[in-house]
Amino acid sequence: MSTLATFHPLTKLRPFKNKWRVQVKTHMAKVQRALPLGKWGVIENVQMNPAGGKYRTTRHPYKMAISDETVIRGSDLADDRIFLSLSNYESIGKTDKKEFVYLIDVIGRVHDLGDVLTVKAQGEDRKRVEFRLVDSQGNDLPCCLWGTYAEQIEAFIEKCDDRTFVCLIRFAKVTFFRGEVQITNAFDASRMYLNPTEPGKSTGKKDGKRIQYDWNDAEIKPISEIMDATKVEICKIICTIEAIDTDWAWFYFGCDRHSKKVNKLANIDYEEMKRIDKPKFHCEICNAIVTHVSPKFKLHVVVKDDTETCSLMLLGSVAKSIVGVKVDDLWDGSYGEIEDPEILPEPIRNLVGKSFCFGVSINSENVSSGSATFLVLEVCSEDKVVSIESGYEAISEMGTTSSTMSSGGVKDDADLPDLTSTSKKLCTKVIKQEKAKTD
Repeated sequence: MSTLATFHPLTKLRPFKNKWRVQVKTHMAKVQRALPLGKWGVIENVQMNPAGGKYRTTRHPYKMAISDETVIRGSDLADDRIFLSLSNYESIGKTDKKEFVYLIDVIGRVHDLGDVLTVKAQGEDRKRVEFRLVDSQGNDLPCCLWGTYAEQIEAFIEKCDDRTFVCLIRFAKVTFFRGEVQITNAFDASRMYLNPTEPGKSTGKKDGKRIQYDWNDAEIKPISEIMDATKVEICKIICTIEAIDTDWAWFYFGCDRHSKKVNKLANIDYEEMKRIDKPKFHCEICNAIVTHVSPKFKLHVVVKDDTETCSLMLLGSVAKSIVGVKVDDLWDGSYGEIEDPEILPEPIRNLVGKSFCFGVSINSENVSSGSATFLVLEVCSEDKVVSIESGYEAISEMGTTSSTMSSGGVKDDADLPDLTSTSKKLCTKVIKQEKAKTD
Protein backbone atom coordinates (compact mmCIF):
# COMPACT_ATOMS: atom_id res chain seq x y z
CA MET A 1 0.00 0.00 0.00
CA SER A 2 1.22 3.48 -0.81
CA THR A 3 2.37 5.55 2.15
CA LEU A 4 0.06 8.30 0.91
CA ALA A 5 -2.86 6.11 1.97
CA THR A 6 -1.89 6.63 5.62
CA PHE A 7 -2.41 10.38 5.42
CA HIS A 8 -5.72 11.71 6.72
CA PRO A 9 -7.68 14.31 4.71
CA LEU A 10 -8.10 17.59 6.58
CA THR A 11 -11.89 17.30 6.39
CA LYS A 12 -11.74 14.18 8.60
CA LEU A 13 -9.74 15.69 11.45
CA ARG A 14 -11.65 15.78 14.76
CA PRO A 15 -10.73 16.27 18.45
CA PHE A 16 -11.45 12.66 19.49
CA LYS A 17 -7.78 11.65 19.00
CA ASN A 18 -4.32 13.19 18.63
CA LYS A 19 -2.52 10.72 16.37
CA TRP A 20 -3.43 12.42 13.13
CA ARG A 21 -1.00 12.34 10.22
CA VAL A 22 -1.47 14.81 7.35
CA GLN A 23 0.39 16.03 4.30
CA VAL A 24 -0.25 19.72 3.72
CA LYS A 25 0.92 22.76 1.78
CA THR A 26 1.71 25.92 3.77
CA HIS A 27 0.11 29.18 2.68
CA MET A 28 0.89 31.26 5.77
CA ALA A 29 4.29 31.45 7.44
CA LYS A 30 3.27 30.72 11.03
CA VAL A 31 5.25 27.52 11.64
CA GLN A 32 8.58 27.93 9.87
CA ARG A 33 10.84 25.25 11.31
CA ALA A 34 9.97 22.64 8.64
CA LEU A 35 7.02 24.15 6.77
CA PRO A 36 8.36 26.94 4.53
CA LEU A 37 5.82 29.05 2.71
CA GLY A 38 4.42 27.40 -0.41
CA LYS A 39 6.05 24.04 0.33
CA TRP A 40 4.59 20.64 1.21
CA GLY A 41 5.21 19.06 4.57
CA VAL A 42 4.12 16.18 6.78
CA ILE A 43 2.67 16.81 10.25
CA GLU A 44 2.15 14.02 12.77
CA ASN A 45 0.62 13.96 16.25
CA VAL A 46 -1.50 17.10 16.23
CA GLN A 47 -4.38 17.89 18.51
CA MET A 48 -7.56 19.44 17.13
CA ASN A 49 -9.22 22.32 19.00
CA PRO A 50 -12.34 24.33 18.15
CA ALA A 51 -11.64 27.16 15.70
CA GLY A 52 -13.00 30.51 16.71
CA GLY A 53 -12.45 34.22 16.71
CA LYS A 54 -12.45 36.75 13.88
CA TYR A 55 -10.80 36.36 10.50
CA ARG A 56 -10.55 32.58 10.34
CA THR A 57 -8.61 31.35 7.32
CA THR A 58 -10.98 28.45 6.58
CA ARG A 59 -14.46 27.24 7.46
CA HIS A 60 -13.10 24.10 9.09
CA PRO A 61 -14.66 23.85 12.59
CA TYR A 62 -11.33 22.86 14.16
CA LYS A 63 -7.75 24.03 14.08
CA MET A 64 -4.44 22.23 14.62
CA ALA A 65 -2.53 22.71 17.86
CA ILE A 66 1.22 22.27 17.37
CA SER A 67 2.69 20.83 20.60
CA ASP A 68 6.06 19.46 21.71
CA GLU A 69 4.92 16.00 20.63
CA THR A 70 4.12 17.17 17.11
CA VAL A 71 6.55 15.97 14.44
CA ILE A 72 7.02 18.20 11.38
CA ARG A 73 9.15 17.25 8.41
CA GLY A 74 9.46 18.07 4.76
CA SER A 75 7.77 16.20 1.93
CA ASP A 76 8.96 15.30 -1.56
CA LEU A 77 5.45 15.71 -2.96
CA ALA A 78 5.54 17.80 -6.17
CA ASP A 79 2.20 19.52 -6.71
CA ASP A 80 1.93 23.14 -7.85
CA ARG A 81 -1.76 23.58 -7.10
CA ILE A 82 -2.55 26.77 -5.22
CA PHE A 83 -6.01 25.63 -4.07
CA LEU A 84 -7.67 28.89 -4.99
CA SER A 85 -11.29 29.44 -3.96
CA LEU A 86 -12.45 32.72 -5.48
CA SER A 87 -15.39 34.51 -3.89
CA ASN A 88 -18.25 35.89 -5.94
CA TYR A 89 -18.66 39.68 -5.84
CA GLU A 90 -22.43 39.61 -5.52
CA SER A 91 -22.21 37.14 -2.63
CA ILE A 92 -19.63 39.33 -0.87
CA GLY A 93 -21.90 42.34 -1.21
CA LYS A 94 -24.85 40.45 0.31
CA THR A 95 -22.89 38.85 3.14
CA ASP A 96 -23.92 39.87 6.65
CA LYS A 97 -21.48 40.75 9.41
CA LYS A 98 -21.58 37.25 10.87
CA GLU A 99 -19.93 35.90 7.73
CA PHE A 100 -17.05 38.37 7.89
CA VAL A 101 -15.14 36.10 10.27
CA TYR A 102 -13.71 34.17 7.30
CA LEU A 103 -10.88 35.31 5.04
CA ILE A 104 -11.56 35.07 1.31
CA ASP A 105 -9.77 34.89 -2.04
CA VAL A 106 -10.78 37.65 -4.45
CA ILE A 107 -9.59 38.76 -7.88
CA GLY A 108 -10.48 41.67 -10.14
CA ARG A 109 -9.26 44.43 -12.37
CA VAL A 110 -8.07 47.55 -10.54
CA HIS A 111 -10.02 50.74 -11.29
CA ASP A 112 -10.10 54.22 -9.76
CA LEU A 113 -6.67 53.69 -8.27
CA GLY A 114 -5.79 56.45 -5.85
CA ASP A 115 -2.37 57.69 -4.86
CA VAL A 116 -0.32 55.77 -2.32
CA LEU A 117 -0.48 57.98 0.77
CA THR A 118 1.33 57.98 4.08
CA VAL A 119 -1.18 58.42 6.90
CA LYS A 120 -1.26 58.19 10.68
CA ALA A 121 -2.73 54.89 11.86
CA GLN A 122 -2.63 53.83 15.51
CA GLY A 123 0.05 56.42 16.16
CA GLU A 124 2.33 55.23 13.34
CA ASP A 125 3.00 56.39 9.79
CA ARG A 126 1.65 53.77 7.40
CA LYS A 127 1.15 53.69 3.65
CA ARG A 128 -2.35 53.26 2.31
CA VAL A 129 -3.88 52.91 -1.17
CA GLU A 130 -7.55 52.80 -2.16
CA PHE A 131 -9.14 51.52 -5.37
CA ARG A 132 -12.04 49.44 -6.64
CA LEU A 133 -11.88 45.84 -7.84
CA VAL A 134 -14.10 45.04 -10.85
CA ASP A 135 -15.04 41.54 -11.99
CA SER A 136 -15.90 40.33 -15.51
CA GLN A 137 -19.60 41.10 -14.97
CA GLY A 138 -18.97 44.74 -14.07
CA ASN A 139 -19.58 44.27 -10.34
CA ASP A 140 -17.19 46.27 -8.20
CA LEU A 141 -15.94 46.29 -4.62
CA PRO A 142 -14.01 48.98 -2.73
CA CYS A 143 -10.56 47.91 -1.63
CA CYS A 144 -8.10 49.49 0.82
CA LEU A 145 -4.62 48.05 1.34
CA TRP A 146 -2.13 49.00 4.01
CA GLY A 147 1.58 48.79 4.73
CA THR A 148 3.66 46.45 2.58
CA TYR A 149 0.68 45.73 0.31
CA ALA A 150 0.38 49.42 -0.57
CA GLU A 151 4.14 49.53 -1.10
CA GLN A 152 3.91 46.55 -3.45
CA ILE A 153 1.38 48.38 -5.61
CA GLU A 154 3.48 51.56 -5.48
CA ALA A 155 6.55 49.68 -6.74
CA PHE A 156 4.50 47.98 -9.47
CA ILE A 157 3.18 51.30 -10.80
CA GLU A 158 6.61 52.87 -10.82
CA LYS A 159 8.03 49.94 -12.77
CA CYS A 160 5.38 49.49 -15.46
CA ASP A 161 3.59 52.89 -15.41
CA ASP A 162 0.21 51.13 -15.62
CA ARG A 163 -2.62 52.01 -13.25
CA THR A 164 -5.06 49.41 -14.61
CA PHE A 165 -4.10 45.83 -13.82
CA VAL A 166 -5.41 42.60 -12.32
CA CYS A 167 -5.04 42.08 -8.59
CA LEU A 168 -5.45 38.76 -6.78
CA ILE A 169 -5.65 38.89 -2.99
CA ARG A 170 -5.56 35.65 -1.05
CA PHE A 171 -6.81 35.53 2.55
CA ALA A 172 -8.36 38.99 2.28
CA LYS A 173 -10.43 40.50 5.08
CA VAL A 174 -13.99 41.74 4.51
CA THR A 175 -14.98 44.76 6.60
CA PHE A 176 -17.54 47.56 6.67
CA PHE A 177 -16.45 51.13 5.94
CA ARG A 178 -18.81 54.07 5.59
CA GLY A 179 -21.77 51.70 5.30
CA GLU A 180 -20.19 49.72 2.47
CA VAL A 181 -18.50 46.34 2.30
CA GLN A 182 -14.76 46.75 1.79
CA ILE A 183 -11.86 44.41 0.98
CA THR A 184 -8.62 44.90 2.88
CA ASN A 185 -5.55 42.93 3.89
CA ALA A 186 -5.77 40.71 6.97
CA PHE A 187 -2.80 42.15 8.83
CA ASP A 188 0.28 40.36 7.39
CA ALA A 189 -1.53 37.10 6.56
CA SER A 190 -2.81 38.11 3.13
CA ARG A 191 -0.92 37.38 -0.07
CA MET A 192 -1.21 39.62 -3.14
CA TYR A 193 -0.38 38.98 -6.80
CA LEU A 194 -0.43 41.71 -9.47
CA ASN A 195 -1.17 40.64 -13.05
CA PRO A 196 -0.91 36.95 -12.11
CA THR A 197 -0.40 34.63 -15.07
CA GLU A 198 -2.35 31.62 -13.87
CA PRO A 199 -4.34 32.66 -10.79
CA GLY A 200 -7.37 30.52 -11.44
CA LYS A 201 -5.54 27.26 -11.85
CA SER A 202 -7.47 24.78 -9.77
CA THR A 203 -5.17 21.83 -10.28
CA GLY A 204 -2.31 20.61 -12.38
CA LYS A 205 1.40 21.26 -12.82
CA LYS A 206 3.04 24.02 -14.78
CA ASP A 207 5.29 22.78 -17.56
CA GLY A 208 6.58 25.70 -19.58
CA LYS A 209 3.54 27.49 -20.96
CA ARG A 210 1.34 24.42 -20.78
CA ILE A 211 -0.45 23.07 -17.74
CA GLN A 212 -0.52 19.30 -17.33
CA TYR A 213 -3.50 17.94 -15.43
CA ASP A 214 -3.74 14.59 -13.74
CA TRP A 215 -6.94 13.41 -15.37
CA ASN A 216 -6.69 9.97 -13.74
CA ASP A 217 -7.67 11.62 -10.45
CA ALA A 218 -10.40 13.82 -11.96
CA GLU A 219 -13.91 12.75 -11.00
CA ILE A 220 -16.39 11.64 -13.68
CA LYS A 221 -19.57 13.66 -13.25
CA PRO A 222 -22.97 13.77 -14.97
CA ILE A 223 -23.77 16.93 -16.90
CA SER A 224 -26.60 17.77 -14.50
CA GLU A 225 -24.06 17.97 -11.68
CA ILE A 226 -21.63 20.28 -13.48
CA MET A 227 -24.54 22.54 -14.42
CA ASP A 228 -25.20 23.00 -10.68
CA ALA A 229 -21.52 23.20 -9.66
CA THR A 230 -20.66 25.46 -6.73
CA LYS A 231 -16.86 25.51 -7.00
CA VAL A 232 -14.15 25.96 -9.61
CA GLU A 233 -12.56 22.63 -10.53
CA ILE A 234 -11.83 20.18 -13.32
CA CYS A 235 -13.75 16.97 -13.96
CA LYS A 236 -14.60 14.48 -16.69
CA ILE A 237 -17.89 13.94 -18.48
CA ILE A 238 -18.86 11.07 -20.77
CA CYS A 239 -21.26 12.41 -23.36
CA THR A 240 -22.52 12.26 -26.94
CA ILE A 241 -22.24 15.16 -29.39
CA GLU A 242 -25.83 16.04 -30.25
CA ALA A 243 -25.21 19.03 -32.50
CA ILE A 244 -22.64 21.44 -33.88
CA ASP A 245 -23.61 24.89 -32.62
CA THR A 246 -23.50 26.95 -35.80
CA ASP A 247 -24.37 30.14 -33.96
CA TRP A 248 -20.59 30.33 -33.69
CA ALA A 249 -17.92 30.04 -36.36
CA TRP A 250 -15.90 26.82 -36.13
CA PHE A 251 -12.60 28.73 -36.32
CA TYR A 252 -11.10 32.16 -35.72
CA PHE A 253 -8.01 33.96 -37.00
CA GLY A 254 -5.18 34.08 -34.48
CA CYS A 255 -1.72 35.56 -34.35
CA ASP A 256 0.88 32.89 -35.16
CA ARG A 257 3.07 34.08 -32.25
CA HIS A 258 0.63 33.19 -29.48
CA SER A 259 -2.67 32.07 -31.09
CA LYS A 260 -4.74 34.89 -29.54
CA LYS A 261 -7.56 36.30 -31.68
CA VAL A 262 -6.76 39.20 -34.00
CA ASN A 263 -9.07 41.78 -35.55
CA LYS A 264 -9.14 42.40 -39.28
CA LEU A 265 -8.44 45.99 -40.28
CA ALA A 266 -10.92 47.77 -42.51
CA ASN A 267 -10.34 50.50 -45.11
CA ILE A 268 -6.88 49.36 -46.11
CA ASP A 269 -5.37 51.30 -48.98
CA TYR A 270 -5.73 49.50 -52.34
CA GLU A 271 -2.08 50.05 -53.31
CA GLU A 272 -1.06 48.59 -49.98
CA MET A 273 -3.24 45.56 -50.58
CA LYS A 274 -1.41 44.86 -53.85
CA ARG A 275 1.90 44.66 -51.99
CA ILE A 276 0.78 41.95 -49.58
CA ASP A 277 -0.83 38.56 -50.20
CA LYS A 278 -3.11 38.66 -47.15
CA PRO A 279 -5.05 41.36 -45.28
CA LYS A 280 -3.70 43.14 -42.23
CA PHE A 281 -4.85 42.44 -38.69
CA HIS A 282 -4.39 44.18 -35.38
CA CYS A 283 -3.05 42.08 -32.51
CA GLU A 284 -3.73 43.47 -29.04
CA ILE A 285 -1.12 41.21 -27.47
CA CYS A 286 1.63 42.28 -29.86
CA ASN A 287 0.18 45.81 -29.92
CA ALA A 288 0.99 45.94 -33.63
CA ILE A 289 -0.35 45.42 -37.15
CA VAL A 290 0.36 41.83 -38.20
CA THR A 291 -0.07 39.69 -41.31
CA HIS A 292 1.24 36.41 -39.92
CA VAL A 293 -2.12 34.98 -38.92
CA SER A 294 -3.82 31.65 -39.54
CA PRO A 295 -7.11 29.91 -38.68
CA LYS A 296 -7.39 28.24 -35.27
CA PHE A 297 -10.04 25.76 -34.15
CA LYS A 298 -12.81 27.16 -31.98
CA LEU A 299 -15.48 24.53 -32.08
CA HIS A 300 -18.79 24.82 -30.20
CA VAL A 301 -20.79 21.62 -29.72
CA VAL A 302 -23.93 20.66 -27.85
CA VAL A 303 -23.53 17.44 -25.87
CA LYS A 304 -25.83 15.29 -23.78
CA ASP A 305 -25.80 12.37 -21.39
CA ASP A 306 -28.59 10.61 -19.54
CA THR A 307 -29.08 13.56 -17.21
CA GLU A 308 -28.79 16.88 -19.08
CA THR A 309 -27.54 18.86 -22.08
CA CYS A 310 -24.84 21.55 -22.16
CA SER A 311 -22.50 23.38 -24.53
CA LEU A 312 -18.79 22.71 -24.84
CA MET A 313 -16.06 24.75 -26.50
CA LEU A 314 -12.97 23.03 -27.92
CA LEU A 315 -9.93 25.05 -28.93
CA GLY A 316 -6.78 24.37 -30.92
CA SER A 317 -5.22 20.96 -30.56
CA VAL A 318 -8.06 19.73 -28.33
CA ALA A 319 -10.54 20.22 -31.19
CA LYS A 320 -8.08 18.70 -33.67
CA SER A 321 -7.88 15.54 -31.56
CA ILE A 322 -11.54 14.73 -32.28
CA VAL A 323 -11.88 16.27 -35.75
CA GLY A 324 -8.88 14.26 -36.90
CA VAL A 325 -7.41 16.79 -39.35
CA LYS A 326 -5.66 20.14 -39.13
CA VAL A 327 -7.69 23.31 -39.34
CA ASP A 328 -5.65 24.42 -42.38
CA ASP A 329 -6.87 21.33 -44.27
CA LEU A 330 -10.51 22.38 -43.73
CA TRP A 331 -10.13 26.11 -44.33
CA ASP A 332 -11.07 27.40 -47.78
CA GLY A 333 -8.32 30.03 -47.79
CA SER A 334 -10.67 33.01 -47.51
CA TYR A 335 -10.08 35.75 -44.95
CA GLY A 336 -13.65 36.99 -45.32
CA GLU A 337 -16.42 36.38 -42.83
CA ILE A 338 -18.38 33.13 -43.00
CA GLU A 339 -21.54 33.72 -45.02
CA ASP A 340 -23.42 30.50 -44.21
CA PRO A 341 -22.53 28.91 -40.84
CA GLU A 342 -24.63 25.84 -41.69
CA ILE A 343 -22.02 24.81 -44.28
CA LEU A 344 -19.52 22.79 -42.30
CA PRO A 345 -16.54 20.66 -43.35
CA GLU A 346 -17.40 16.97 -43.47
CA PRO A 347 -15.04 15.91 -40.61
CA ILE A 348 -16.84 18.37 -38.32
CA ARG A 349 -20.31 17.22 -39.44
CA ASN A 350 -19.28 13.64 -38.78
CA LEU A 351 -18.76 14.38 -35.10
CA VAL A 352 -22.51 14.39 -34.49
CA GLY A 353 -23.58 11.19 -32.77
CA LYS A 354 -20.12 10.26 -31.53
CA SER A 355 -19.32 9.91 -27.85
CA PHE A 356 -16.23 10.92 -25.90
CA CYS A 357 -14.82 11.32 -22.44
CA PHE A 358 -13.99 15.01 -22.12
CA GLY A 359 -11.92 16.65 -19.42
CA VAL A 360 -13.66 19.97 -18.76
CA SER A 361 -13.01 23.09 -16.71
CA ILE A 362 -15.73 24.37 -14.40
CA ASN A 363 -14.73 28.01 -14.10
CA SER A 364 -16.02 30.97 -12.14
CA GLU A 365 -18.40 32.01 -14.91
CA ASN A 366 -20.09 28.59 -14.73
CA VAL A 367 -20.27 28.74 -10.93
CA SER A 368 -21.23 32.34 -10.26
CA SER A 369 -22.92 33.47 -13.47
CA GLY A 370 -24.69 30.33 -14.61
CA SER A 371 -22.87 29.99 -17.91
CA ALA A 372 -23.84 26.68 -19.54
CA THR A 373 -20.76 26.61 -21.78
CA PHE A 374 -17.78 24.64 -20.50
CA LEU A 375 -14.23 24.63 -21.84
CA VAL A 376 -12.80 21.25 -22.85
CA LEU A 377 -9.20 20.95 -21.69
CA GLU A 378 -8.59 17.38 -22.81
CA VAL A 379 -10.02 14.44 -24.66
CA CYS A 380 -9.44 11.81 -22.00
CA SER A 381 -8.61 8.14 -22.25
CA GLU A 382 -9.96 6.77 -19.00
CA ASP A 383 -7.84 3.62 -18.57
CA LYS A 384 -7.36 3.51 -22.34
CA VAL A 385 -11.10 3.62 -22.99
CA VAL A 386 -11.88 4.45 -26.61
CA SER A 387 -14.69 6.74 -27.64
CA ILE A 388 -17.89 4.76 -27.83
CA GLU A 389 -18.89 5.07 -31.46
CA SER A 390 -15.92 6.45 -33.33
CA GLY A 391 -13.35 3.89 -32.27
CA TYR A 392 -10.99 6.80 -31.77
CA GLU A 393 -8.58 6.34 -28.89
CA ALA A 394 -8.30 9.60 -26.97
CA ILE A 395 -4.76 10.92 -26.75
CA SER A 396 -3.79 12.00 -23.24
CA GLU A 397 -0.62 13.75 -24.38
CA MET A 398 -2.34 16.40 -26.48
CA GLY A 399 -1.58 20.00 -25.48
CA THR A 400 -4.23 21.78 -23.46
CA THR A 401 -5.24 25.33 -22.81
CA SER A 402 -4.78 26.98 -19.47
CA SER A 403 -7.53 27.48 -16.95
CA THR A 404 -9.67 30.50 -16.20
CA MET A 405 -9.86 33.12 -13.60
CA SER A 406 -12.69 35.00 -12.06
CA SER A 407 -12.60 38.28 -13.92
CA GLY A 408 -11.62 36.91 -17.29
CA GLY A 409 -9.72 33.70 -17.89
CA VAL A 410 -6.35 33.12 -19.48
CA LYS A 411 -6.36 30.79 -22.48
CA ASP A 412 -3.74 29.77 -24.98
CA ASP A 413 -5.96 29.47 -28.02
CA ALA A 414 -8.67 32.11 -28.06
CA ASP A 415 -10.42 35.03 -26.47
CA LEU A 416 -12.76 34.71 -23.51
CA PRO A 417 -16.13 36.29 -24.30
CA ASP A 418 -17.75 33.09 -25.60
CA LEU A 419 -17.48 31.50 -22.18
CA THR A 420 -19.24 34.40 -20.51
CA SER A 421 -22.32 34.36 -22.71
CA THR A 422 -24.65 33.40 -19.91
CA SER A 423 -27.79 34.37 -21.76
CA LYS A 424 -26.98 32.38 -24.88
CA LYS A 425 -29.53 29.63 -25.52
CA LEU A 426 -28.41 26.14 -26.29
CA CYS A 427 -28.38 25.20 -29.93
CA THR A 428 -31.27 22.85 -30.69
CA LYS A 429 -30.54 22.05 -34.31
CA VAL A 430 -28.69 18.84 -35.05
CA ILE A 431 -26.42 18.52 -38.05
CA LYS A 432 -27.46 15.17 -39.45
CA GLN A 433 -25.25 12.87 -41.48
CA GLU A 434 -26.42 11.62 -44.85
CA LYS A 435 -26.73 7.89 -45.10
CA ALA A 436 -24.99 6.19 -47.99
CA LYS A 437 -27.37 5.02 -50.68
CA THR A 438 -27.52 1.31 -51.41
CA ASP A 439 -28.42 -0.21 -54.74
